[in-house]
Amino acid sequence: MGVLTSILSVLFVILCVLIIIVILLQSDKGAGMGILGGAGQSTFGSSTADIITKITAAMVIIFMAGSLGLAILESKKTGSLKDKILNTETTESGMIEKADTPAESGSQKDSGSNR
Repeated sequence: MGVLTSILSVLFVILCVLIIIVILLQSDKGAGMGILGGAGQSTFGSSTADIITKITAAMVIIFMAGSLGLAILESKKTGSLKDKILNTETTESGMIEKADTPAESGSQKDSGSNR
């Protein structure tokens, strides 16, 4: 399970970098309002912007599903660690019990004989 989580984490990081690149490639809505009056948008057509928007939406959906999947995988991993810790605590109480030492048992006998 650790190998699967590692591979998915690497793919998730690559997806994050690709999302950043695709978002930076998108043009601003008001970018064409300069001197040319938006002629650049009409020259190349708006289909390029639509494709990039659809790619961004698809990548964001994959990002959300990937983050949810990684969270589930990590929670199962953490849950098993929690079970291991709880099992070791139940077998070993962790409390230090006071043991009778010979000096203590001797002092109790002495105090009883004086009465």
